[in-house]
Amino acid sequence: MVPVAIGFLSLVLLAEQTGTAVPDAIAEATRGAALAREGKYELAIEHYSAALRLNPRLPGLQLNLGLAYFKSNHPREATAAFEEAVRADSASFQARALLGMSYYGAGRYRDAAAQLKLASETQPDNMELRHTLAQSYLWAEQYPEALREFQFLLSKDPNSAPVHILLGQALDASNRTEAATAEFEAAVKASTVPPDAHFGLGYLYWKQQRYDEAARQFEAELASQPQHAQALTYLGDAEMHTERDDVAETHLRRALALDANMRLAHVDLGIILAAKNDSDEAVRHFREAIRIDPSKPDAHYRLGRLWSSLGREHDAQDEFEKVKKLAAEEPPLPLLRLSGRRLP
Repeated sequence: MVPVAIGFLSLVLLAEQTGTAVPDAIAEATRGAALAREGKYELAIEHYSAALRLNPRLPGLQLNLGLAYFKSNHPREATAAFEEAVRADSASFQARALLGMSYYGAGRYRDAAAQLKLASETQPDNMELRHTLAQSYLWAEQYPEALREFQFLLSKDPNSAPVHILLGQALDASNRTEAATAEFEAAVKASTVPPDAHFGLGYLYWKQQRYDEAARQFEAELASQPQHAQALTYLGDAEMHTERDDVAETHLRRALALDANMRLAHVDLGIILAAKNDSDEAVRHFREAIRIDPSKPDAHYRLGRLWSSLGREHDAQDEFEKVKKLAAEEPPLPLLRLSGRRLP
């Protein structure tokens, strides 16, 4: 479950003065709340569950039970409790917000956006909630809605580097690469530059074949994050495109030492090694790239060319046939994805 900030929400005050509550249910719920305040969420769940059996309509009980599940990393149970809370009180801001946050943590971004949008109508200036709503739209690929939300957030804080980064990703997903680039350029000029800002800008330059500019941004990312395997991979690729193969090879090998599943690094190393007549190692890297993602035609094509140069025409034709099939199906360049969403 992805950790989600819920600082604007807290334990719900249980309604102790209610005609439907029974003393035992109130006692169990009160004990659960005390344990939750101490961070003893598993024990709190036991008492909330006991209260629920005694009086399932005790106000605030489902929300507190859901929060205890949420805090103790039981996402399914948390979501079920929040869903019950919304069914019991559809006008509750806390119920909607908590359910939306729970959906977001579970990766159910479209569902999260629907709930958080309703909650935001109650508290339109709640920036934490609007930020998560904007990200929900982005990861749900609801790009017009994401753009609207990020633009709203920037109207409140024009210098927010994280919002510039997320808006840049939404713009890139909307095929507005130049506008996306401008947002990342704004992000790297901030007084505090967030992680991945330089990498994201470098990737956008790389997409536009602005390889020297891309390399400078990847180097800037590596200055603060030397273990950034993606930055090393794309830096190596940029150096290769500007015919600096020896420098590229160093970066690519470092990238694979950090993450052996960097597909592009395997392809590029295969190309460099093939040019050096190190055929066995080149074959190994092309095969690794194919293993990581057999749907990409480039590694098949490079392996086919290598087989052909070695006189293995039958093997070469097998690879070229795969290229023909895959090239017709190949998607465009991957969209920029940060926050743990790695590029191929």
